[in-house]
Amino acid sequence: MASAPRRPLLVPKPDPDAPAPTAELCAALLRRVSAKPDPDADALPAPTQTTPLTPDLCAALRRQLDPSPDDHADFAHSLRLAQRRLDAISASLSSTPPQPSPPPPPPAPRSASLSSTPPRPPPAPRSADPARASSSTATASAKGKKRARGTAGPEMVRATVTAEADHLEVRTLVRRARLTFEAVRGIYHRGGRMRADMTALSTMLSQGLCLYRDVRIVGAIPGVFVGDVFSYRAELIVVGLHNQTQAGIGFIPANLVSEGHPVATSIVSSGGYLDDHDNGEVLIYTGSGGRPRHGVEHNTDQEFERGNLALAYSHKYGVEVRVIRCHDCDTSPSAKLYVYDGLYKVDSITYGPGKSGHEVCKFKLVRIPGQAPLGSKIWRSARDLTNMLDSNIRPRGYVTRDLSKGKELIRVPIFNNVDRDISPLGFEYISRPDFPVLPRPVRRFRCCQYATAACGGSSSSGSCACVRKNGGGGPAYNADGTLVRGRPVVYECGAQCGCPASCSNRVTQRGMQHRLEVFRSRQTDWGVRALDLIQPGAFVCEFSGDVVTVDDDGHHAGNAGGASTEWGGIVDPRKFPARWREWGDASAATLPDDAEEPPRFAHLAGPRPRYVLDVSRRRNFAPYISHSSAPNVFVQLVLRADDNESYPRLMLFAMDTIPPLRELSIDYGIGP
Repeated sequence: MASAPRRPLLVPKPDPDAPAPTAELCAALLRRVSAKPDPDADALPAPTQTTPLTPDLCAALRRQLDPSPDDHADFAHSLRLAQRRLDAISASLSSTPPQPSPPPPPPAPRSASLSSTPPRPPPAPRSADPARASSSTATASAKGKKRARGTAGPEMVRATVTAEADHLEVRTLVRRARLTFEAVRGIYHRGGRMRADMTALSTMLSQGLCLYRDVRIVGAIPGVFVGDVFSYRAELIVVGLHNQTQAGIGFIPANLVSEGHPVATSIVSSGGYLDDHDNGEVLIYTGSGGRPRHGVEHNTDQEFERGNLALAYSHKYGVEVRVIRCHDCDTSPSAKLYVYDGLYKVDSITYGPGKSGHEVCKFKLVRIPGQAPLGSKIWRSARDLTNMLDSNIRPRGYVTRDLSKGKELIRVPIFNNVDRDISPLGFEYISRPDFPVLPRPVRRFRCCQYATAACGGSSSSGSCACVRKNGGGGPAYNADGTLVRGRPVVYECGAQCGCPASCSNRVTQRGMQHRLEVFRSRQTDWGVRALDLIQPGAFVCEFSGDVVTVDDDGHHAGNAGGASTEWGGIVDPRKFPARWREWGDASAATLPDDAEEPPRFAHLAGPRPRYVLDVSRRRNFAPYISHSSAPNVFVQLVLRADDNESYPRLMLFAMDTIPPLRELSIDYGIGP
């Protein structure tokens, strides 16, 4: 990857009617391309006219295309090109009688196929001046301004990212947009808004917080990986993966393509049509239209228009299409899950009677080789794997079915098909650290007013001292147990509180809720990955090891039994970057005045942790989690009501939607 030449940073021209682009968007590497010219354009006769096309008519049309002094320079240039084209047509008409025009594409009815027309190469790249592009971005994006005649709208581009540092940059850009969406959606949801996801999308669109809105990207989206999953369709629009809130075919309209034809760039396949067929690498996709809104069978013929027409031209011009598959998912908050499965080419098109008897457009899409494994296929593999483990079957490559030996609520298997290393079995497993207890007798007040009331609800949170210590802004956790927002420290109810064990302010005390495994990797040595879906904000696990007390200068004030200070076996809570600030942060968006009150963190700084964890002899599986500068898990300090405040616990929460078999990663603060 590092050997590839680094492309210059280019800023695309914006849509003047679109929200102003963010600074991060301007940092994305975008290489402009125009739609590929049609090599047969000169050989095709002019479109069918009600009036015969004659040299005199061409001359009249040419006069209508005379540029005005007030026209945009680019537009005036386009007018002159059109005049030259009319001159060429007029010259050909003078020597050759006009030929009848064929019917507009595509294809003829009754099973006629366009597969005989070979797909042409994808759009060829063209260069652009970065300074000029940057200038156009600054001057042409004022919201509400009417577009001047000849001013370019959103352009069709192909984005290329080559350098490893740039991959990290665009990945961070996508993650930040998704974090903002989740924070805004959560605020609207807790405020009782219907379709909080669509309200959040509307807010982000109106404030220019969605990615790539001033361009139309053909091919891969920078920062979005094959296998990435999304709980809401609105998220697809936030990151630029799809551009339709309901329609299954995302496309670039004809007026933005130089040939004057629409081209499709993405589809969402949910298998909702009778004629759909999908085996992963090959997808038979039925076009849109021809059936009731919530029906399955067609009640009228489909037509080659809008998205269907765009897919046909994607086939003609060889434009690749992003495929997102929609699956039913009980563990998703929307009951749906959208999996990005990579790029496909439209291999052929047929038009004929479907299973319902009506004419349907069917597109055969074939996956482009050389991409990451199919995300939807990984889901099926993970499901089969967990079914075997639940049946007490040890699949090939598994060292043990449970590293914790029953100390965790859920088994933690070890997988190694790389070598014979079984070193994780050489450590004593402890599920949680043994922190120093407060001296007795220290009389603790009951933080909860009602002994049987949970402390997370709106009716009781005001009476719970633990919840109030979190700085306001409502409970620390949502009703589903996900963390509302990151804080310097989260105060949970403790053993001496009057609330029950089911209290929603005791999330981390209920232990692991997701299936994880330790696995051997050639890239990261040992790592930890998910075996099921983990929602963003969900509790993952606790960092565990022997507690070693240190003073403010980092010197050891005492060791837990048998602890070692050997380099490489120490986890220092004070060195983790404050990634908690990113979770639940909606500060990038301007929200209504009636939105929930943000928390006040000024009094939550508290003392710095006065300990480190020695994991050289005793540990749980958390120390095997790999480092990343774009992590999907973050560290949140948690204190319970009866804890010593110098010893906050290291709890790990998901920062992204983590699909099965996706490796977990933390920012340890050690560089890239």
